[in-house]
Amino acid sequence: MNEINEMISNILVAVDGSQYSEKAFKYGLYLARKCRCALLIVHVVEEFVTVGHSFLRDLKYQDRVMLQQYKSRAKQYSHSITSINAIEASGNDVTEEILKIADKEGIDTIIIGSRGAKAVGDFHIGSISYKVSHYAKCTVIIVR
Repeated sequence: MNEINEMISNILVAVDGSQYSEKAFKYGLYLARKCRCALLIVHVVEEFVTVGHSFLRDLKYQDRVMLQQYKSRAKQYSHSITSINAIEASGNDVTEEILKIADKEGIDTIIIGSRGAKAVGDFHIGSISYKVSHYAKCTVIIVR
């Protein structure tokens, strides 16, 4: 486990409230505890041009509450995780926002669910997790 501890020191877990992001969160929490490293919980609100300001404001509020719930759950294990932080971002491209945060925060491992809250059809991997895995400069773990 020492080799893994040296490889993993700063984990980003992308969450969106879906069952897949819940599994990714649990996996990230487990890995952060085992490696005794930092955990960054990230949620990106996708902005749509056609959505009204008040609707977007309500959506961001709900998402902020969800993000705080994830952070509170993670803090139960703060004795074995070096730091726990949460970031809410917004933008037109969720993948781009996740990758920008990963670069800025010096992330060495991204954990993301295989599909998100907007999963459609019978795809085995969502477009966001697919793009993150292809464009990230660090290790990406996709959780089913």
